[in-house]
Amino acid sequence: MIKKLVLILPILLWSTMMVSAQKKVACIGDSITKGLGLKNGEKTYPEQLQELLGIDFDVQNFGFSGATLLSKGHKPYIETSEYKQALAFQPDVAIIALGVNDTDPRNWPNYGDEFEKDYSTLISNLRKVNPKVAIYICNLTPIFSGHTRFLSGTRDWYQAISLLIPTIAQHNQVQLIDINGQLKSRIDLFEDNVHPSSEGAAIIANQVSQAIQGVNQPLAVALNFGDHMVLQRNRENPIFGKASSNIHVKLKFNQKTYQSQADENGNWSILLPAMPAGGPFEIQIQTDNQQINLNDVLFGDVYLASGQSNMAFELKYATGADSLIQINSPQVRLFKNNNLVQTNPVSWDLATLDKVNNLDFFTGNWSTSTKEDKVNFSAIAYAFAYELAEKTNIPIGIIELDVPGSNTESWIDRTTLENDNLLATYIHNWRKSDFIQDFCRTRSDQNLSLSLVKNQRHPYEPAYNFEAGIKHWLKTQFTAVLWYQGESNAHNIELHERLFKTLIKSWRHNFNQDLPFYYVQLSSINRPSWPRFRDSQRQMDQQIENTFMAVSSDVGDPTDVHPKNKIIIGKRLAKLVLAHEYKSKINADYPAFDHYQKKNEVVTVYFQNCKTLQTKDHQPLQGFILVDEKGFDLQPESMSIQKNRVIIQLPRDKKIKEIRYAYSPYSTANLENESGIPASTCSFKID
Repeated sequence: MIKKLVLILPILLWSTMMVSAQKKVACIGDSITKGLGLKNGEKTYPEQLQELLGIDFDVQNFGFSGATLLSKGHKPYIETSEYKQALAFQPDVAIIALGVNDTDPRNWPNYGDEFEKDYSTLISNLRKVNPKVAIYICNLTPIFSGHTRFLSGTRDWYQAISLLIPTIAQHNQVQLIDINGQLKSRIDLFEDNVHPSSEGAAIIANQVSQAIQGVNQPLAVALNFGDHMVLQRNRENPIFGKASSNIHVKLKFNQKTYQSQADENGNWSILLPAMPAGGPFEIQIQTDNQQINLNDVLFGDVYLASGQSNMAFELKYATGADSLIQINSPQVRLFKNNNLVQTNPVSWDLATLDKVNNLDFFTGNWSTSTKEDKVNFSAIAYAFAYELAEKTNIPIGIIELDVPGSNTESWIDRTTLENDNLLATYIHNWRKSDFIQDFCRTRSDQNLSLSLVKNQRHPYEPAYNFEAGIKHWLKTQFTAVLWYQGESNAHNIELHERLFKTLIKSWRHNFNQDLPFYYVQLSSINRPSWPRFRDSQRQMDQQIENTFMAVSSDVGDPTDVHPKNKIIIGKRLAKLVLAHEYKSKINADYPAFDHYQKKNEVVTVYFQNCKTLQTKDHQPLQGFILVDEKGFDLQPESMSIQKNRVIIQLPRDKKIKEIRYAYSPYSTANLENESGIPASTCSFKID
């Protein structure tokens, strides 16, 4: 008996020492901390945090469902037993995640001015029970637009609280943990638009763990960078990536060394100085025991080519592409963002669905313009880049990021969508909304038929392509954007006008660059809404600053939404860029309707962007239609061209109220300027 006690006593002493040596971690919060909505067996974020931190930590959950940070709120946290237990716990580390319930109309409108004071008081009280406590406060987990009170105040109060929390962290000298950054792009993890799933809780736990004990990971650069890349000339360019927390990172470039330090999450960034066009250069990135070399780096002009299937249309299928495929162009460098899966009319398997939810939809790397790489690249984007490199002798980097069939909504960031009172009403319920084209809804239903996730993601979903693709390129410096999209929004022209303007504003804000947009007007095809859509695109070109439109209706196809004559469109975009970015003295813009004059039965239509007008191949002029007061279409009595104007003879026995040009869905209109650029679809009322 005595021998057994002698053996047991050291074990008990060791166990007691281990318990006393543990750091006590208090997780203070509301229902998200408590774990509301998790299924049986699923672990809360504090439970998952315990697993990440290990036996050296004792993590306790002091969450209370519905709790407000505000002391006068409808469920003040400081009045709960969980609060008293947290203080009695005397934590060494305190994680506070409160504020979501303060967006309730019972709380923020009445007591919002007291939020900072009440938060500071909570922090102070934790320090009273343990002056050495390490306190971390978290920004808010997302509330998505499907929340019942989103538009009636929650959205705006949520934003107000989100702006205030970093200030509170600074004034109280506590560390801020970003638990919003990854979750705000993961609506699939929020079945009720407020409470994260177990996977969402794991993301929170991981962020908190990294804040407490850092992260150990290999040195890496972001996917944007690699051998053969082009960086934007004459601007500072950030190079960034991952490393272990707080580790020093060195970058050697052009006989100089630049230094940075990774933050607690392992993120590092180094700014390269502005460089003129040229190269090749080598960039070395290193820590004490790791090194990455980026070889054959050029400085030139970088362009983003984006949109849907007509931008994605590959060079190998384009009419007349053989010569481009065979010619070597060392000045052109390519980055093709490959799609994980095509949106064909099939059901995606569970592994694919999971990757789509994880935003793992795009993969790619930089390459030279070898035959093998260019044939699968966007025909329009490659023809554009080749033409530009030939004319300027400047290295051109072209990044292709597109999804066949994708709608405009999918390319706009979520915050912008949610801040629009119209768009916010349907983006969370997009698969049942008439605002979304029927094709997009039907095709996504086919792709997602095996999914059991309520908010399953898809590249036709509002914000998806921004979150999965565009987001990774926001720090990249671009000369301009090339855009060819609209086919999946042609069902609602008025909505598209709002969306397209929103898209441009969104990208310019998020890229923090006044990006010029060079976009392609929809082609011609026997689809009834397309003439009005093309006319709408023309009008937006006049309304939105720093946008330039390339006409494609003259190379359309009556039945094929993917006309094969793509090389000429790439060249038209290149000419526009040469004229407006490089200030070449060429006329690259389409002849645009300017004004008209009417005298008796003769209407003279004046066009901009031309010295003289002509017809393609000098054929008789066609494409003008008259509309009488009863809405009937009529042919002009006669037409003629004089310099920059078209003279139209009206019928004597009809009152004409409108003149249209190239208004057939599939158009054979043939007016062009002296540079061979076709005139745009247009319409105008006459008196």
